Amino acid sequence: MSSATTLRPPPVGTLRSTIEHLDRTGRLHVLRVGRKQVESTSGLLFTGSPFSRGEMARSLQVSFVPGGAVVPPATFDEATGRIHLHYTDRDHPEVQALLQSRRSRLCYFWRSADGLRSRAWLVISG
Repeated sequence: MSSATTLRPPPVGTLRSTIEHLDRTGRLHVLRVGRKQVESTSGLLFTGSPFSRGEMARSLQVSFVPGGAVVPPATFDEATGRIHLHYTDRDHPEVQALLQSRRSRLCYFWRSADGLRSRAWLVISG
């Protein structure tokens, strides 16, 4: 018999209820993606600001891996406040277009309370 914690699905409802659920099951960081600082062969680097007071996320690094290679999971470096996202090369044009949008861009990063799982989302709003 396994003693692993089972995550219950978030309650159906508002974005706020989903965020509250994610905070109860782990740690959620939300970054307002700012200006692009660097574009190199290793990827893209953006400045940012935390979505709410007390958040630690300060920047976003997006890197691309060759097709067929294993795409690493998203990570968050608490020392620098940087969210690291990884995509395959074939997704590069789509991801770059998303990040060049003039709309409000947000990056959500969630890590489970036990540190074994993480998820990240890039979202354009407005």
